Amino acid sequence: MMSRYFESNSKVDELYLLEFRTSNLINNIIENEDDNEKGIQETFKLLAEIESLEHKNDSHWLDYKIHVMCVLRENGFNEIK
Repeated sequence: MMSRYFESNSKVDELYLLEFRTSNLINNIIENEDDNEKGIQETFKLLAEIESLEHKNDSHWLDYKIHVMCVLRENGFNEIK
């Protein structure tokens, strides 16, 4: 749902395009990666990459990241080690 929001808004504001592409990549990892540790690491890599680039970075992106973190926790990521 959120990827569709980014896609729709990218047609009027190109700063959403990077969020659309990144969210699609992350969603694909979440849906298809069998190795949770590998998927978690790849997801963090993509999140770090987008933060170093210019993108819309509004409340919708923050909400998307919160949702992603919840999925990562459900799949074995623990912030406290």
